[in-house]
Amino acid sequence: MDKDTLRNLVKWLDAIFPPFRETERVKPKNMLYVAHENPTMGTAFAVGAQHAVVLLMLAIYAVIAGQELEFTEGQLRGFVSVVIVAAGIATFLQSTKTRFGSGHLIVHNPSPIGMAGFIAVSSTYGIGAATGALIVSGIVVIALARVLPSLRSIFPAEVAGVLLVLLGLSLVEGGVSRYTGLNGGSINSASTIIASVTLVSIIGLSIWAGGRLKLFAIVIGAIAGLITAALMGEFGHEQMAVVSQQPLVSFPFGGGFEIPMPKFILGAIIPILLIEVISAIDSIGTGVAIDKINNAKWHRADMPMIGRTVTCHGIGVFFAGLMGTMSIGTSSANLGLAHASGVAARKVGLVTGAILVVVAFLPQVSTFLTQIPQPVVGAIVLYTAGYMLVAGMELVLSRMINSRRTFMIGLGIAVGAAVLLMPALTAGAPEGLKPIVGSALTMGTVTAIILNLIFRIGISQTGTMQLTGVESLTQLTEFLEEKGEDWGARHQVMMRAGMAVGEAIEKLNGTAVCTWPVDLKASFDEYKVTVELKYEGHPINMTPKTKVSLEDLMDDDDDEALDALVSNASGILIGQLADKVESKADGKHSTLRLDFDH
Repeated sequence: MDKDTLRNLVKWLDAIFPPFRETERVKPKNMLYVAHENPTMGTAFAVGAQHAVVLLMLAIYAVIAGQELEFTEGQLRGFVSVVIVAAGIATFLQSTKTRFGSGHLIVHNPSPIGMAGFIAVSSTYGIGAATGALIVSGIVVIALARVLPSLRSIFPAEVAGVLLVLLGLSLVEGGVSRYTGLNGGSINSASTIIASVTLVSIIGLSIWAGGRLKLFAIVIGAIAGLITAALMGEFGHEQMAVVSQQPLVSFPFGGGFEIPMPKFILGAIIPILLIEVISAIDSIGTGVAIDKINNAKWHRADMPMIGRTVTCHGIGVFFAGLMGTMSIGTSSANLGLAHASGVAARKVGLVTGAILVVVAFLPQVSTFLTQIPQPVVGAIVLYTAGYMLVAGMELVLSRMINSRRTFMIGLGIAVGAAVLLMPALTAGAPEGLKPIVGSALTMGTVTAIILNLIFRIGISQTGTMQLTGVESLTQLTEFLEEKGEDWGARHQVMMRAGMAVGEAIEKLNGTAVCTWPVDLKASFDEYKVTVELKYEGHPINMTPKTKVSLEDLMDDDDDEALDALVSNASGILIGQLADKVESKADGKHSTLRLDFDH
């Protein structure tokens, strides 16, 4: 390969997969180690082991998927081991300083979002079709990694909220059945007691425990459930004998689990691809969250890093499909652990990934996970269902809602709930379409996406009005509320914008630097709200003319200090409310631009 060809190849790689660049950051006071810092190996191993324990508990989703697909014990053990390998590889890669990793401590775990779709497709077409769909989905996510953030208008927070609400609803039946030991209309009292102890322990720790203990609520709750099950004779020698029969070290693909030959069937690809694209958008939020944890002076998303985060997410999904297991996604629970421990060094992510891969070669660990009593699993699933329902509703209600969005959200949930509660609706559907039309997640989410696109027709991303004086402030408030509802902007952002613009109008009027009217232009692009005030006159000086000391203010005779504080107050308040303020002159006219991160 000649030098020119190599140079062109590097340029192509730089365009598609930007190289890693360390960003400037200010270390938060509550953090011991941020991304680029190097903790001792002992510290990295201790914290990495905690992250690995949290992930192993979340591997219960893989156990549920395998049980729903009626795997044998050997197949289930291998299935769980392989998903741990996939999560370990993705976690390790995510922590590297490469084109394909964020360079942050982002842990991947078996995805509860992808679990339902994986089960539905595998039940209809076979596990090979599900893994083939994951391979395709991984490639698509990798291809879209650079542009996926710009697709947030197609997949807004409300669509993700509809998906999470429907996911929570879909988990309820399986969770309650395991919780109660339901068998032909009969409730098993022992199962109910075991599950109740587990759930009460998880909830109690989540509410009243402090510090790091709260982050291990699921782990400790499961231990409490296991102890209760042992005391009631529902867990003990028989299950541990199965664990002890396994070799100490074994290849993850043993025990009867074989990697299925991928099949590429359109009916299988569509539902899984839809879920994985939304899951990838969720990983954008993970990238933003870990970036904030590492930087006390965080102002806006590091988009090259976000692109690498999504790329690694896609690689993780691709590898999961290639290895014949369910999809993986980024873990919010591990983000909480990074923040609580004060350790977010990428070195910990490398160690966590390595620990997970090693654990996957220890069959007794994965076998133990498969032997966890069903009531304990049911309690964890019910806890997850409740969490998903509330998280979905929070996403839905995080945006301002008008009649268009009301119907989009309401009908999306209604369609999904109808499919979930009335299986007879899709009983007569062609066999090849059942994974699509028979999936509450797919039908509800697709309905929300289609309605979102339809209802966007006629909605402009910009709006203008003319202000004739301070008496126009009421109309200004109504204008911003109306535009915020049309755009689906966040309540808090539009409130800040209204307060800042109102303060700017007061300042323009008070300093007499402009001639009325003032032309206002507001715009929205999913990442920020921008408001521009254009008027005839001088630009506003947003920098305080004089500094006021506390001693001067306390001096009753110093009226000048109080006057200076009052004159500076508007500029200070506007600067605090807006994320970026720019005032400039253009001939006789001046423009005040206020940006609000969204």
